[in-house]
Amino acid sequence: MSEPYRIIVESDLDSRGRLGATTLTIENGIATREELTPTGTEKIATYQLSDLTNPRLEDLVDSTALIADSDGKSIELIRATNRKNLPLANAERQLKALVAGKPLPDVDNETRVCPKCGRPLPQYNNVCEACVNRGQTLLRLFSYTKPFKLRLLWGCVLSVGGMLLELVPPFLQMKIVDDALIHKNAALFWNLITFYFGTRVLILFVQIAWGRNVGYLGAKIAVDIRNSLFEKLQALSLSFYDKRNVGSLMSRMTNDTGALYDVLVDGIPVLLNQGLLLIAIPFAMMMINWKIGLIALAPVPIIVIAVHIFRKKMNRVWSRFWHQWSRTGATLNGILQGTRVVKAFFGEDREIKRFRRRITDLADSGYVAESSWATFFPIVMFAMFIGVITVWAFGGNAVLSDTLKVGQLVALIAYAQRLQDPLSNLQRIIDWSTRALTAADRVFEIMDTPNDIKDEGDTVSMPAVKGDIKLTDVHFGYDKLRTILHGVDLEIKAGEMIGIVGHSGSGKTTLINMILRFYDPTQGKIELDGVDLRRIKIEDFRRQVGVVLQESYLFPGSIRDNIAYGVPGASMQDVLEAAKAANAHDFICKFPDGYDTYVGERGQRLSGGERQRISIARAILHNPKVLILDEATASVDTETERMIQEAIENLVDGRTVFAIAHRLSTLRNADRLVVMDEGRVAEIGTHEELLAKEDGLYKKLVDMQSEISKMQNNFLGAEASEDEVTA
Repeated sequence: MSEPYRIIVESDLDSRGRLGATTLTIENGIATREELTPTGTEKIATYQLSDLTNPRLEDLVDSTALIADSDGKSIELIRATNRKNLPLANAERQLKALVAGKPLPDVDNETRVCPKCGRPLPQYNNVCEACVNRGQTLLRLFSYTKPFKLRLLWGCVLSVGGMLLELVPPFLQMKIVDDALIHKNAALFWNLITFYFGTRVLILFVQIAWGRNVGYLGAKIAVDIRNSLFEKLQALSLSFYDKRNVGSLMSRMTNDTGALYDVLVDGIPVLLNQGLLLIAIPFAMMMINWKIGLIALAPVPIIVIAVHIFRKKMNRVWSRFWHQWSRTGATLNGILQGTRVVKAFFGEDREIKRFRRRITDLADSGYVAESSWATFFPIVMFAMFIGVITVWAFGGNAVLSDTLKVGQLVALIAYAQRLQDPLSNLQRIIDWSTRALTAADRVFEIMDTPNDIKDEGDTVSMPAVKGDIKLTDVHFGYDKLRTILHGVDLEIKAGEMIGIVGHSGSGKTTLINMILRFYDPTQGKIELDGVDLRRIKIEDFRRQVGVVLQESYLFPGSIRDNIAYGVPGASMQDVLEAAKAANAHDFICKFPDGYDTYVGERGQRLSGGERQRISIARAILHNPKVLILDEATASVDTETERMIQEAIENLVDGRTVFAIAHRLSTLRNADRLVVMDEGRVAEIGTHEELLAKEDGLYKKLVDMQSEISKMQNNFLGAEASEDEVTA
């Protein structure tokens, strides 16, 4: 009989997505959803857990929903704002266990909140999107201009000079009307016209020079930001990538940094230029007639306040848009990478529907942003028109009463109309800057992510090592709610070959990841030649370690480049010797281009066995003292396996080797075998010693594989007999 349980999830959104108290209670195989109404608590829906499958979380706009399938349809059990997403995440884990008939897991009730607003912080960083300081983001962007100080100074000179020149034409119009036309002074008229034309030509050249300078600065700074982001991505450990998908990171590198280019080219420089005009034009109007100048400027404070309020709203809108964009990119990336699987299982229609949902959500977010802008901009333009019509009304009346000259009215109207440009550009800048600063926050969020695998202050340089490895009381879990390794103790001497075996999920790969220092233990330590891995300089450690994975990854490029990846300066002779040792030279020479053959994306132009042997050649050339073989002979035919085994024998000589293999027969030559079970070391010994244990786990694994081999042989024998009869 199962243990009694009672799970209560409290939410702050009702079934229609409006603010309201909602509770989901899961007890005795039943999930009940209740909402608080003005008349009391009302039961909204009841579900039998036996009818539910595939419970999952789905990100909505500013909220999260807990969803499950029932009778082929998706139903929403409860939704909550992002303030309450942690209880939903806990409920998802517990509901999955209940649906699968497993014990309830421990949950994380510790919510990290922003000290300013109280909102939950993102799971993987301490950046609160609601409280992020856009001014600091802007200053941080400006910090990238330090290498281009002269260019920046030249841009400021052009900006101020252009602003001053923009004030001249209305002043000349006033002089032409009042001093030349009214007094019919032809000489003065033509002089002023010539000066007017020359001013416009000068403005043209200043604008061209300013635009070219801004374009140069924007391009150079964008390159620096992309380089900084890529360097950070390369420095971050695997734990960072475990929690993110490739599509989202690609979006940060392409779309978000592209938006930064927009703000650097079209946003900040235009803001500075138009901001100066916004100050200078009112000053010029006040010099002509301070009363009418004040009247014309009356709508400006209202517009500035409205823009400030609108900007805050658009920050939230564009944050949602970029989030939807990342989800769409991640979905597309996953579908394209899994094209073979999609086609093999006839999943095109399902993927089309999934992508359609993502692209629809993206379009909806974009529509909200554009419709908000389309509504606000005409209102601002109308407010600016009120300023112009006010100048006409009061200025015209002043001309009629002989208190203002006609030329002065013409200049005031020109300035009032010219004032529309910085105000309208201000709206455009708000749109650009909101998009770009939101994107900048996403970029800087990655740049500010702490790297948990890095050199500390007391690192030890170890350019050469023997290969002695010791694990002492090593515990590790990919998250704090689930421990994978439990108190692992191992001592391996230099030159030993250690086979690691066990059921799937027993912790074999996790143990290898610890030895490779892809992760650090949460408890205990791992030592190389008596030195804790965390104290060894990462560059030195990586030079001592090589790995051959089950799925050998080859970079787009030539075979030679892939073999020499670990030693970029390797000579052709070194590459040839490594390829021969890996039994790869013969098949490479059969290609028309030999070692210059292009391997294709992920090495798809080569067979699995060929990719594996190139990977072994890469490891041989790297010449590591510690070698990891992770299922190096899996998924290949017998002949290819024999050739790979010969290559591995050439590779392991004189090295400390850790080998994972499901085919236990491939580990007969190992000095010792380590049998893993549920994250613990269950048995250690040679092949013969472990087989001698009647109730040992290793013997059970060997017996199981023997039975499977017999079944396969019987099946193949039956097929052969049938073929003979048919013949």
